[in-house]
Amino acid sequence: MDKFRKSNKLQYIRNTFKERILFFGQNSGLHGCRHVFKDDAHFVFRLFWILILLASAWCLYLLLESVMEHGDEIGFGLDTRYLTWTTTFPAVTVCEIYHQRTAEKKLVERYPNQTKTLNSDYKKHLSAVVYGRYNNNIKKLEQSCGGVIPCDLKWRDMAENIRLKCTEMLSDCSYNNIEFTCCDKFLVVDSEYGPCISFNTLQNVNADIDDLFTVNITTGPGVLKFRLLENAEVSVHSPEELSTNNLNVKYKFEVMLYLANRVEYLFSLVEIENDPMLQTEGLDVRRCRYHRELPADPLFVYPVYSVGTCYLVQDTIHLYDDCGCVHPIRDLSYKNKFCNYTGLTCISMVQEREKLKVDKDKNTMYGNCLPSCEEVEVTAIHLTRNWVPEEPRKGTLVTIRMSSLPTIRFQRNLLRTDLDLVVSVGGIVGLFFSASVLTVVEIFYLLFRNIR
Repeated sequence: MDKFRKSNKLQYIRNTFKERILFFGQNSGLHGCRHVFKDDAHFVFRLFWILILLASAWCLYLLLESVMEHGDEIGFGLDTRYLTWTTTFPAVTVCEIYHQRTAEKKLVERYPNQTKTLNSDYKKHLSAVVYGRYNNNIKKLEQSCGGVIPCDLKWRDMAENIRLKCTEMLSDCSYNNIEFTCCDKFLVVDSEYGPCISFNTLQNVNADIDDLFTVNITTGPGVLKFRLLENAEVSVHSPEELSTNNLNVKYKFEVMLYLANRVEYLFSLVEIENDPMLQTEGLDVRRCRYHRELPADPLFVYPVYSVGTCYLVQDTIHLYDDCGCVHPIRDLSYKNKFCNYTGLTCISMVQEREKLKVDKDKNTMYGNCLPSCEEVEVTAIHLTRNWVPEEPRKGTLVTIRMSSLPTIRFQRNLLRTDLDLVVSVGGIVGLFFSASVLTVVEIFYLLFRNIR
């Protein structure tokens, strides 16, 4: 009896399913379906329409696959409506140049008790450490603290006491002929060799994008002037960037006081303007990061993102994984991870080993570092160094001058938005099946409505 009931139930389900499919096919708005499910349709005629529907479905699949693979696309264009632009003046970073003899002399003069028992190799090594460098004879020295070198040396205090301060490096600062106190605008920023000072930067916790110096048709091209009182390396780059080893050398130049007392750097720049719709897209689509999109890594301590900060963090992570600490001359955000002498020796040995690392290994390490969406392309036009005998002031007067206001700007645009994708898919489906959203709703309506 149960077997008979079960058989009847299965037969009822099959009949109901068949009726609903036939009802759907005969009443559907999809083109071709009615011809397939016609009661009096000839076999050849029905087969013809089945083949047409299958061919349409296959073409639909191929086109949709192509659309989905390409997804959202990014394109670049040029904007020449320069009369209304306000352009951000680039950052200018000044870093003290390391000189081994000068550093060793300062170390001995300011820390006589700690250095009087050390030999020449140890003095060279310690003076190099406070500048983020290493001594080539590191392998000959004691590797751990507690012997010749005590474990409780205050490395950060030593570095700050020996390295030049902002007031010892700069004077006579002005922007567009308006004077300002140098160290109010030149803020401390990080580098692999310790603190530098930077004008118009975003890489200081006290910096704000609204405070950046800008130029437009009213102000004219920007001109920054300052007097260097010590030898230094000067870099001109995007405000969100840092002056590190990874910064292209075309953005850097050295100033030696004994070679020139007047230096002028003439440059031009081109900005990138981003389509507002790009912010709604993921990193895999736009393939760049906005400066407020910080990577979720505990060793990324910088206020804004740039490709240079990403490279520097990757180098820091690499050293931290090997030695378990961060060099004490680095950003104070790493304070709880600063090394003692044992860690510093480890870092020095890793740095010596890194000199042999091939570019392929570095590319692998930096593989996750996306470019900045808002970086500025700076082009050096001319660098002049002169010696003016009648110069009344000590030091070298450095002039960073824009050649002219920019007349072109790159535009990063989203070529295909989500709406464009919907329109493309809807158009393709409509092309092959004359279907729409209402047709999809109709499918469910016809399949599940009561047909009795």
